This record gives sequence, C-alpha cells and structure tokens, in this order.
Amino acid sequence: MVVINLTRGRKDRAIVEDLRPTQENEKTDTNVEQNTVDDGLNNLSRAEKETREHPDEVSANAADGVRKAEAVALVWSKKAVVATYAWIWICFFMLALHSSIGSNVLYYAYSNFQNASQVSTATILASIVGGVLKLPIGKILTLWGRAEGLIIFTGVYILGIIILAACNNANSYAAGYVLYWVGYDAIYIILDIFIADTSGMRNRAFAFAFASTPFICTSFTGPLAATHFLETSNWRWAYGSFAIIMPFVFLPLAGVFKYYENKARKMGILRRPVSGRTTMQSIVHYLHEFDIIGAFILMAAFILFLLPFSLANYGRAQYGEAAFIAPLVIGFCLFFVFAAWEKWFARTHFIPYQLFRDRTVFGACGLSAILYFSFYSWDLYYYYFVMVVYNLDVTMTGYMTAIYTVGSCFWSPIFGLWIRYVKEFKYSCLFFALPLMTLGAGLMIHFRGSDSDIGYVIMCQIFIAFAGGMMVIGEQMAVMCASDREGIPMMISLVSLFSNLGGAIGYAVSAAIYANTFPQGLREALPESAKDQWAAIYAGGYVAQMKFLPGTKERDAINFAYGYSQKYGCIAATAILVLAVPCIDTQDDYDCYNPKKEEKGTKSKSHVTILLKASKQYKRHFTRHLIYYPFENSRPSRDLGLFRNPKRCDNIGDAEPNHVNSRTDDLNSCHFCLSEPINETEYPVLKPDRLFGAWDV
Repeated sequence: MVVINLTRGRKDRAIVEDLRPTQENEKTDTNVEQNTVDDGLNNLSRAEKETREHPDEVSANAADGVRKAEAVALVWSKKAVVATYAWIWICFFMLALHSSIGSNVLYYAYSNFQNASQVSTATILASIVGGVLKLPIGKILTLWGRAEGLIIFTGVYILGIIILAACNNANSYAAGYVLYWVGYDAIYIILDIFIADTSGMRNRAFAFAFASTPFICTSFTGPLAATHFLETSNWRWAYGSFAIIMPFVFLPLAGVFKYYENKARKMGILRRPVSGRTTMQSIVHYLHEFDIIGAFILMAAFILFLLPFSLANYGRAQYGEAAFIAPLVIGFCLFFVFAAWEKWFARTHFIPYQLFRDRTVFGACGLSAILYFSFYSWDLYYYYFVMVVYNLDVTMTGYMTAIYTVGSCFWSPIFGLWIRYVKEFKYSCLFFALPLMTLGAGLMIHFRGSDSDIGYVIMCQIFIAFAGGMMVIGEQMAVMCASDREGIPMMISLVSLFSNLGGAIGYAVSAAIYANTFPQGLREALPESAKDQWAAIYAGGYVAQMKFLPGTKERDAINFAYGYSQKYGCIAATAILVLAVPCIDTQDDYDCYNPKKEEKGTKSKSHVTILLKASKQYKRHFTRHLIYYPFENSRPSRDLGLFRNPKRCDNIGDAEPNHVNSRTDDLNSCHFCLSEPINETEYPVLKPDRLFGAWDV
C-alpha cells in the first residue's frame, strides 16, 4: 500500500485511475514508464508495488513456494485460517513437549553409555549442522513450498527419533541427535513462516509470541513425563513413542496446505510453471541453487574449528597436541576456502551477502549470535550444576532449567501486545531488555554456588528470561520489517543460522571453561583422602557425583567446583552483551503498522480509504475518513451505515472540489463521502484542500 499524494492542481482522473483495479487491456504510456522505474526498485519496494497493484493475484515473477503461499492466503476462509492456527498451536505443543522430555533424558542416556563427556560434542555438532542447514531450509520453502518442506523435514525429524530410540552407543546417539535437531529446527521455522504468511505486521509480534506459549505448559509436564518414562520403562521409549505420534501431528498440516493449493489451481489463481528442464537438468539446477558444496565446506569449517574445544574437555585432545591443533588449523583454513568458492566458483551464493548491506539485517543477525553465545556460555552444564549443587531430583531440575523457557514465553506475548499498540520495538529492546539481561547475567556471577540461596538464582533466571523473550521477538521483527514475503524464509533462516553459530561458539567456550576450571576446583577442594578420585568424579557425570551425600567433604568439593566453573561462564555471558548495544542501535526504527508492509491475503480488499486531514489546530482529533466505492452497488466488507445513496461516478474529473461537503450524507453526484458526521460546533467546514493522501486497504 502506498500513499498517493493529493496536491492542488493535480488531475482527479489520474488519481482515480490509480485507485481502480488494474485492467489487463489497459496499455498506456504511463504503465510503460512505470515499468521502467520498477527496474530500479529494490525487492521490498517492488513487492509493495506488486501488492498494491495486484492485491488479488499471485505474484507473477515470485518463486514457486512464494506463489503457493500467496495463493493459499487468497483462497481460504477465515474459519480455515483460525482452525489451522489452532492446529499449528498443537504442533508447537507437541514439539515443545518432546523437546522438554528429550532434554531431561539426554543426560541419563549418555550416563547409561558410560560416556557422559560426549554430551557437549553432540550438542556442538547438532548446533553447527542444524545452523548451517537452515539456509537451504529457507531456500526449499521459497523455491518448492511450505507443504513440501514440512513433509521432507518431518521425515528427517522422525528418522532422528528412530535412531535415538534404537542406538547402542554414544556415537550413534550423537548422529540421531543431529538429525533430530535438524528436523526440529526446520519444522519450527516452517510453522513460524506460516504465521508470517498469514498475519499483518502489526499483529505479527504477538502471533509469533503466542505460538511459543505451549512451551509454558510443557516446561512443567515435560519433566514429569520424563520421570515417568524413566521409572516405568526406559529412556528409549521417551523417543520411540513419539516416532509413532508425530506423523499424525505434522502431516495433516501439510495436507491442509496442499488442499488449498489445489483449490487455488482449480480457481485459476495458481498455475503450475513449466521449467522446461529435464530431470537431470533439474538435479544440476538445484545442486547449484542450494550450493551444496558451499554448505559442506562451511559446515566442515565450523565443525573442525569448534569441536577440538569439546574434545579437550575430557582429555581426548590436549591443547598442545596434534589432535587439537590439526583440526583447528584445517577448520580455520576452510573458512578461506569457502570464501574463495563463493567468490569465484559458486553460481548461487550460499549466504545471501547482499542482505548484509541492510544495517537492520546485519544488526539483527549480530544480536542473535550474541544472545545465544551469552546464554550457552553458562547453560551447557547448568542442568548438572543445579541438580548436584542444590540436590534436586530430575523433576525439580527440569523446572529449574525451564525458568528461561517459561519466563520468555510468558513475557513475549505481553511484549507482542506492546508492539501492537506502541508500534515500535527497537528502543524497548535497547533501553529495557538489554539492561535487564545484563543485570541478570551479572548477578549470576555473585549468586551462583552453594553459598547463596537457590531463590537468588531463580531471580536472575527470571531477569534473563524476560529480557530474552523481548530481544528474540525484536530481532525477528527487525528482519521481517526489512523484507518482503519472498525474503521472509531466508531472513528467518539467516537469523536462526547466526543464533545456532553463536550458540555453538558459546558451547565451545563453555566447554573450554568447564575443562579448565572444574577439574582444578575439584582437585583443590577435595580432601587429601579423596584427591586420587577426582578423575573418576569428573568423568562420571552427575551419576557418580551424586553418590556422595550432601554435607560430605567430597560433595562440598564437587559443589565448589561447579560454582567455580559457573562463575567464569557467567563472566563471559555478561561481557559479550556489551556488543549487543551497537547491534541494536544500527537497526532502523521501523513503524510496525506500516500499511505498505501488509501482504497479499492479510488485508481487506473491498474498498479504498481516502484520508481527509483537518487543519493543524485540530490534529489531536485525528483525521477524517472518506470511503470510495470502486464499483457500482459495491459495499465495504462491513456496512458503515452512514450514507443513503453512494454511487459510482465515472467522471470524477468533472466533479468540482466543492462537491466534497462535510455536512452532506447524500452524495449522488460524487463518490467521495465522509465516514462519520462532523459536528459544526466543534470543527469548521473542512475544505477540499485538506485532502492529502490515499491508501489502498
């Protein structure tokens, strides 16, 4: 939607022609000239113009996945949208439930394999692989479609669950864990993009936040369910049962998408494009389009660069040994190989570098990486920390680790409503959320450990949770405000990529801190009689550590070592947040209720609103609205009931300006009409020269 400035002396006929629906048979010099201007527009401006001129048609030049999304949004009813939203909430609930159960049985599974040390290795690996693959996920959704992407990654997700349920060692568990999180993240992104496809910008923050509310429920039910699985069967059924359930959760949603795509085709709104390629040509085309080689190079670079820090945790590679140095150097060199590949060999760049020219996108991606680095620099061993130091069972430990999830998911819908009414998010994040997160992370430095009450740790977690819920919504809104519908999957995937990479680096830092502080603190604090047991206590995980009863010198030494390690993790988390200030400050201050940002299928298309602005001294009373009926006998979607006989006037150019009268409600000679009566005692007669703009709604 775009403002059409109305100035004194402009021809009224041209204005009305701009407002009327585009006719296919109208070929004017103005259109040719306008098309020439379009070539210089950026993607966002071109999308806004396309939406304004063809609000009820699928974008002709858009990618196939975007055209399908537009077609679905144009053909389905409001009831179908509401029902689909309800089912999406259920999908989020099931994702959240199993994520909560899995996070609680993960540590038990590794301890069962007698190799708890590999938990950080698997976590870093899953974070890197899942993060790098998010850009191909975004491209799949753009090029192929939302339904196709949901079907593919539901299969990946189920395969990961099956491997987790059937694995017999830590290595196979790590492989299943990676596939599981690749599928999980992809499904989560697809559901987010569906919400973005069907919601206006003003309500999108609340819609995104509301979709996260299932995590509040599952934060309490998940630990209970995990405990039940561990007590009544085993951790394998915590995965195996969901391999049966999850297809019946996600595949019906893909079926809904395909149903309305087919309906759009039958109505002639969506036509299947003909590529003209053979099967082999299509395979080669998509290999280049997804830049598979670039993806593998980047993935290998991050894995080789970050995993040595995890290997050094438990003595599998020392810092001065070749096993640590060699992969680190090779990984570092692969970053340059990736850059060379992207510059000279790749037909399609794996990373859309042009997006980083937008300072909002650059700042949001940097903020995402910093937030996840800050969080995971202390979170990796937080589960063990609260369980051992405060002597909690699995259920209560799950509640402690769920504080961030519950707090952020509770506070983010409130922030979404704040954005809806205030229409801004940048300064709320900069002046409230960021200081609150810094305060929470800083206080954790002091209150961690057995010397302080657990209530202070809970307070710090609440501060971090509220701030995190705000800033995650803020960074997502920033990139969506800077993008059109075609770019939203890639934007969300890009932010998610940086969050995963930031988290992976945070994991590596946390692992390095733990490896260099926990053993040192443990050796120093253990009594002389138990100093020779430090290696077994260190490698045995919480199962070995909790065998020492609370109050014993050995348990006190273990508690001291955890607190000593957490101290340095919290220092790293607090220090990195300084870089978040420029990341937020560089973002543009977008108005979240910008009419230009409304997408096809998310707005009323029944009439055009003309705004009549009062003189400056009456500005506080807002503007006066006029309704234009573009066709004879047409009405708005809701009857205002204010005028008796509105008619279409074909010759608006002949209508004199004085036909616009603020006191008449019978406009047989002119299709301009006021949307509400004006009290003459409060306002002077509004002159036609007060007309200043028009919006297509």
